[in-house]
Amino acid sequence: MALPNVHPFDKNSHCCSTVSLLSLLFLPATLLADTVTDGDATLPRGNCAAPRPFTDLRHCSFAGVARPGHDLRGVRLDGVDLSNASLPGCDLSQASLKGADLKWANLSECRLVSADFSGADLFHANLDLGTLDNGRFIKAQMFGANLNEVQALNVDFSGAFMKDIAMEEGDFSGSTFHHSFMLRAVLISSRLQDSQFYEAVLTGSALEEADFSRASITHSLLNGARMDNSLFSETDLQDSRFVNAVVTGADFSGARNIPPHLQEMIERE
Repeated sequence: MALPNVHPFDKNSHCCSTVSLLSLLFLPATLLADTVTDGDATLPRGNCAAPRPFTDLRHCSFAGVARPGHDLRGVRLDGVDLSNASLPGCDLSQASLKGADLKWANLSECRLVSADFSGADLFHANLDLGTLDNGRFIKAQMFGANLNEVQALNVDFSGAFMKDIAMEEGDFSGSTFHHSFMLRAVLISSRLQDSQFYEAVLTGSALEEADFSRASITHSLLNGARMDNSLFSETDLQDSRFVNAVVTGADFSGARNIPPHLQEMIERE
């Protein structure tokens, strides 16, 4: 008896053809096992022992590994354990490390361009001398991290926990720090032109000789901050608090919405 001529996915049919079912059952295993699909991004399953760029490594652990200069562009490391990993000089550009564990990791001199560290734990991680342009550190844990002498243009640090972070002599121009907790942050001699701070906490921070030209620092706390010789030219300071701050030599020329208590401090200098 001849089989009916029915399209396997005919909306008017209640069955699939035998040929089509068999073809699905015998698809090459590599098509099923060696790719990982997440939304629009499909990456091959990576080799944990020899990781390569643009692979999915979420099944791996790199805790304590040492891979200086390794090329990890575009890899997926969401939720992966990289605690105490030593990756100086690596390239993690376009990589996704959302929720990853990077406590005490060494990423010094790494390229982290457009990398996503949202929700990652960077407790005491070392990112000194790195390139972080267009990166995302949204709600990242960055207590005690080192970002000295980095280039970090247009980076999003919104909601990040950055207590006691060291960010000396870096370029953070155009970066966003909305709701960031930066108690006792050290930003000495850093460039923060056109940066955005909204409801940020910079209490007790060290901002000596930092450049906040054209920045927006609004509804934020800078109580007790040291701002000796800092530049706030054309900066918006609406509703921010500077109680007990040190403003010796600071330049507020062209600054907007200077709070009355800060204006009094400036005039006393």
